[in-house]
Amino acid sequence: MSHATRRQFLAALGASALSATAGCVSSNGATYEGTWSRPGFDDARAGFSPETGPTGPLTVAWRAGVFDGYPTTSPVVADGVVYYLHTRGGRGHPHESVVSAFDAATGAERWQTIVSVADDDELAYHHDSLVVADRLYLRTLEALYALSLDGDRLWRHPIPTTAQPYPIVAPPVVADGVAVTATYGERTPPIGVAAVDAETGTPRWRVGFNSRQIPWTLAAADGAVYVPFFKGDAGVVALDLQTGRREWSVSLPVAGPVTVAGDTLLVPLDGDSDAIAATDRRTGAIRWRAPCVRHTEAGVAVAGDRVYYCADRMLLARRLDTGDLVWSFGPTPRVSLSWTPVVAGDVVYALAEHRAENGRPHYLYALDASSGRVRGSGRVSRSATVSGFAVVDGAGYVALGSGELLCLEACDVSVLGRCVRNG
Repeated sequence: MSHATRRQFLAALGASALSATAGCVSSNGATYEGTWSRPGFDDARAGFSPETGPTGPLTVAWRAGVFDGYPTTSPVVADGVVYYLHTRGGRGHPHESVVSAFDAATGAERWQTIVSVADDDELAYHHDSLVVADRLYLRTLEALYALSLDGDRLWRHPIPTTAQPYPIVAPPVVADGVAVTATYGERTPPIGVAAVDAETGTPRWRVGFNSRQIPWTLAAADGAVYVPFFKGDAGVVALDLQTGRREWSVSLPVAGPVTVAGDTLLVPLDGDSDAIAATDRRTGAIRWRAPCVRHTEAGVAVAGDRVYYCADRMLLARRLDTGDLVWSFGPTPRVSLSWTPVVAGDVVYALAEHRAENGRPHYLYALDASSGRVRGSGRVSRSATVSGFAVVDGAGYVALGSGELLCLEACDVSVLGRCVRNG
């Protein structure tokens, strides 16, 4: 989209929309190229993209209204389109699980598809699970679905969730022609991990586990699926992606989603002292661990030789090989313990609360990945309910629990926090 066309679009929003975006009517030439395919970026959940994300004053380029049903899910982006999974309805009303597609540059809605409808009285009806590959994949409470990139429903594979969706962030693994998901919810019998043909939804394999093992979010790399379990018989199990054959397992007090980084598996641990542990990806042997206080849904990002995660109200950067602390950001402002960092190029993004301001708003910070130096920030929400961040060239996308999807860009010139010139 040309800058002239973009200005015409923003002008058409009217005075009230411009007021809502705090005067952010320009950017520094974002191309919106690149792909952010799932929460955690890829099947390894490394949270790293080589694209250049926005820095400097982070400003809202556009806002789109979405349904505010729980949970607030993470947007995904491919080929200039932002895809978002949301739910219409609530307790005492039918739930409609909906996928919407928005133009990445303007926020104009291209299509909306109702994936499923249910009379379930649960607070939630889906997981934070959207994945874009050559098509879209998502998990509701009762099934795994595939949609075309035009919004057509392609197939449905039943797989149950009971009680509230737990974990909330549960995208399927989609690799080498296979889509893999698990049963979720603390009262889900029987416990299992299931794989289907990614194109047709035809079952490929299923592996059962005992009822004391509750799966966390799956991760995958190099033909292996890593299944972390919490409570009871906790630990990590490695399965062959194509066959489901068990390659190894290790008993660990797992307390969150795992991340694959080369020959290392980063595993959040529970216990007397919460920790992040680096384990050998082939054997599960622990190489190092670092104590921390964190949120169980929060994950770990890895870029190059650095590990990034949120703990103790700070964003921490450690060496991947030794676990030694390189730098920290916080606790003033207070970094959200539920935030999973993402890295775009040489920038890592953190969500932090400004307790000194009225309403304790949350700001998104762009930090230098090597030093932790602040390279930009922008206010995003008065609520701590913020989705994961998706980044493509020059722009980032985040959803708010209040029912908004935001595009954040960098502003070339600002006066009193307001953009005044196009890039």
